[in-house]
Amino acid sequence: MSAPTAHCAADAAGTVVFELVGAPGPPAAASELVLRRRGDRTPVDEVRLPLTGRRAVLDHGTALAEGRWDIVHVAEGGEREEEPVRPGNRDVRALVDRVPGAGPVTVRVPYPTADARLALRCWVRAPHAEAGTIHLADGAMTVRGVLYGAEPGHGATAEVRRSVGPRESATAPRTHRVPVTCGAGGDFTFTLPYAVLAEPPVTARQLWDLWVLPAHGASAVRLARILDDVWDRKNVYVYPAHRADGWLAAPCYSGDNNLRVRLDPAD
Repeated sequence: MSAPTAHCAADAAGTVVFELVGAPGPPAAASELVLRRRGDRTPVDEVRLPLTGRRAVLDHGTALAEGRWDIVHVAEGGEREEEPVRPGNRDVRALVDRVPGAGPVTVRVPYPTADARLALRCWVRAPHAEAGTIHLADGAMTVRGVLYGAEPGHGATAEVRRSVGPRESATAPRTHRVPVTCGAGGDFTFTLPYAVLAEPPVTARQLWDLWVLPAHGASAVRLARILDDVWDRKNVYVYPAHRADGWLAAPCYSGDNNLRVRLDPAD
């Protein structure tokens, strides 16, 4: 049996509508789409969406944990049949430049996997710091962004934290902070000079994660860019590197769309 294909449409509130196409005949009476979160979890996180005709709806009120969710079609006939779902047309226009409402920032982006299956990328952040324009000049990066669920105030800072690799010692992590300039409506700006990250000399790749502390004593908020239709920025958003004496530095995104700084040896 060939795998079914599903068109889907996502709205700004978090509802995703799936429409099965291309399968011969009507779906079985006990037919549904099942969403399963990837990862080593016991029991496996699973959400079941009943099919009415060929249509299934993931409502914005249905809770989904942050992560990547695979989508399969399950039909109950003489025996239980389970098939992966292939991606059809994906209407994600409503996700571009969206402004979230009150409560946790929830984002759901349907996307095609590398092996041509349909999946769903979900984020749930409360509070959330959305990265915007990044300006590069004079060996530094200036980041503009917006805070949701927290108000930037007195003593606001940005913090950069060294991400420790599997072969590095526990003493490797370091942090640096720079002041944040606060504006109206949760707007913030900060400038991070790369040179503060390049001591001791850079002999291997380093990744530094970026956070925002909205005010003095406040908890750190992860800086990311998730309020659009891009499910994985890692290899899409590529910034020019700054070359210094013995090292290179550039902003980059992780596979989870979190903003980072990457340092490499110059050679």
